[in-house]
Amino acid sequence: MLGIVLCGGQSLRMGTDKGLLHHQDRLWAQAACDKLSSLNLPVKFSVNPSQQESYAGYFGNEQLIVDHSLLDIKGPLLGVLSAHLSNPEEDLFLLACDMLLMEIRLLEKLIHSLKADDSFEAYIFTKDGQQEPLCGIYKVEGLKKIVHLLQTNGLAKHSMKYVLSNLRVCEIAIEDQDYRYFSNFNSHAEINGL
Repeated sequence: MLGIVLCGGQSLRMGTDKGLLHHQDRLWAQAACDKLSSLNLPVKFSVNPSQQESYAGYFGNEQLIVDHSLLDIKGPLLGVLSAHLSNPEEDLFLLACDMLLMEIRLLEKLIHSLKADDSFEAYIFTKDGQQEPLCGIYKVEGLKKIVHLLQTNGLAKHSMKYVLSNLRVCEIAIEDQDYRYFSNFNSHAEINGL
């Protein structure tokens, strides 16, 4: 399994690349990487082409997966499928770089769920019944299914939640006291209190 830090968003509301912001003396992207690394996973960073040079300066080109230019999709799915096409035999453990408060014990819950029952194609959390698709495990067979749907014009929408509707998903309900760990930060106002 490969850990993938999703950094390729446009960061429009933040106005600057979120993965390269600092929190507690670490880049957001590095903080996410450290959490995935603590699970003994090799980790790569999913970036868009305009980010490649700056991220290579921090992490080296070999650590990067640049969005696949031939995929006619946008959003997180572009990063996910680019990572899959670069590593077609690896399950992917995704973590968005802006989930700053995520705790390793929650990531471990996903690994335990996979080990307990590996018959699902994706393992994610739900909050108030809503799926949290950008912190989860996506298995090879599920990713292959999504690529096939894309190639055969069977993917009506490119949202991650629509993707999940096409997969066998193991959903883990988040307990109330853990809700805050699933916050993602999109503006300077939101991070001022951290």
